[in-house]
Amino acid sequence: MSVRTMRLLAAAAATGSLALASTVATSPAIADSTRSAPRPDYTLTILHNNDGESVLLPRVINGVEYGGIARFVSKVDQLESAAVRGRAPAGQARQRGAVVLNSGDNFLAGLPFQASRQPGAPFYDAEAVKAIDYDVLAIGNHEFDFGPEVFGEFVDGVGRANFVSANLDFSGEPVLADKVGRELLRSEIIRERGERIGIVGLTTPTLPQISSPGGVVVDPDLVTAAQTEIDRLTHRGVDKIILVSHLQGLSSELALIPQLSGIDVVIGGGGGELLADPAQGDQLVPGDETTVFGSYPLVATNADGVRVPVVTTEGNYKYVGRLVVDFDRDGEVLGWDEGLSGPQIVTSSGPAAVGEDRRVRRNIQDPVAAYVAGATANVLAQTQVDLQCQRNDVRRAESNCGNLMADSMLAAATRLAPAFGVPVPQVGFQNGGGIRGEVDVLAGPFTEATAFQLAAFSTNFVSVATVPAETFRQILEEGAVGLPAAADGGFVQIAGARYTIDTTLPARQTVGSEQSVPGQRITSVVLDDGTVLVADGVAADVDVTIASNNFSLNGGDAYPVVPFTALGESYTQALITYVSQDLGGVISAADYPVAGEGRIVINGVPAP
Repeated sequence: MSVRTMRLLAAAAATGSLALASTVATSPAIADSTRSAPRPDYTLTILHNNDGESVLLPRVINGVEYGGIARFVSKVDQLESAAVRGRAPAGQARQRGAVVLNSGDNFLAGLPFQASRQPGAPFYDAEAVKAIDYDVLAIGNHEFDFGPEVFGEFVDGVGRANFVSANLDFSGEPVLADKVGRELLRSEIIRERGERIGIVGLTTPTLPQISSPGGVVVDPDLVTAAQTEIDRLTHRGVDKIILVSHLQGLSSELALIPQLSGIDVVIGGGGGELLADPAQGDQLVPGDETTVFGSYPLVATNADGVRVPVVTTEGNYKYVGRLVVDFDRDGEVLGWDEGLSGPQIVTSSGPAAVGEDRRVRRNIQDPVAAYVAGATANVLAQTQVDLQCQRNDVRRAESNCGNLMADSMLAAATRLAPAFGVPVPQVGFQNGGGIRGEVDVLAGPFTEATAFQLAAFSTNFVSVATVPAETFRQILEEGAVGLPAAADGGFVQIAGARYTIDTTLPARQTVGSEQSVPGQRITSVVLDDGTVLVADGVAADVDVTIASNNFSLNGGDAYPVVPFTALGESYTQALITYVSQDLGGVISAADYPVAGEGRIVINGVPAP
């Protein structure tokens, strides 16, 4: 008897029967208004989630817990047991199966992830995935945030499940190449209660710009990559095919489906969309009612003219997605059960409440919580001013949080450069995407936990490069591409210089990570010592020594790639040292006023 079977039997005994209303949505491609819908030959329950992102601890709202890996595991067990045991509900086939799928981004830089990097600690996110017992997982962008080595550790830690991506080539990455054909596949066939179900994976083509995949090659031709695998599975007689993808937003999946033939169901990830029907009784975490993206499922039409259900879940282990699909004997989708399908809340209270898996709590949740508590208790400094660290603050304009991070980068590089035989930098900069946490740091204690929340990527090392002024201007240009709307993670927070942006001028253009047309939006750059690098949009014929993190200098966020020297200290440690020692434990309003001090001027106006 498998581990999963034993868990399902236990869940069935603990929860008893679930009496759930069932209505079936039938595909118009098959439905006939003059007769009843054909009885399904096979009913498949697809349980899914995405973007767990190391949020292993529950969130408490008004005394009620939501999420948490221990309760999430119990919820999956409960739903999987209900899908396959007992007599089939009205409208379902006598033959029923269930699969558990994941659409990527299972870990993310931050304090809970840092718990796994302590001496002797297991990879807690891998332990979580192993406890959930997925059948197949897609591969997201955050899997590579710490490089291929850490992703390899994660795969090894999971052990049993297979990871699928039809457009990633791992053969040129030594730490992953030996996993190809075993744990790393283009597609997979699951045998579930007498039926074969094909699972094809896709990963966002933007992976090299937003993460650190090393020698992993990304094929941007998603249509060919996916269709090749679909055709291969079909040739092998598989007639039920699911795409699990991580394309950073359902708009990408919805645009892709009309170009694919033979696809039956799509499970997306990476976009953070919440699909739900609150009016139909879907229970949501308080506050999520205002963020509903659309109904569960969305529907697109594939190249065969057949309607395809498209689903995803909001991340952080708050919901288990459940899609109940009926197939005829030829593997064609007849429809999906509207009454049973939808996001299933993970909570400690109410009709959907479920208890925690005790083993998971003891072995994963409790040690992570203990590490977080210890870091939270370690006060590094006091901030006398609220720090603007939210996503839209640090990715669109100067903020005092961005200034603090850029200053810490410059201070660390200035301290470390002589020992490495490189010039002391004149400028420090921090990409907005490298500032995590995404909430303001309120006046009060600035703790070790705060530092790890803001500077979450332990593989981002303080680095130095000497570049022409024009190259540095194009780095700044990349950060200005998305303005005046909120920009992407490439927006540049700066120390040691001031610069101006005119968003009415042409933006930098790139093909992949390679510049195709230089930008013209950066009209001036002046160092704090008065040296002019750019005047009236023209770069001076001088070099400038810059300090940043290795991700940025290595072409992350589509910046120009420049040769650099890593100085052996993470940007997290740089921030810790800066606030605790360089600032003497005090982050003052005089040094870091709200909205900054005019380091960045956009369209003639400093930050609001």
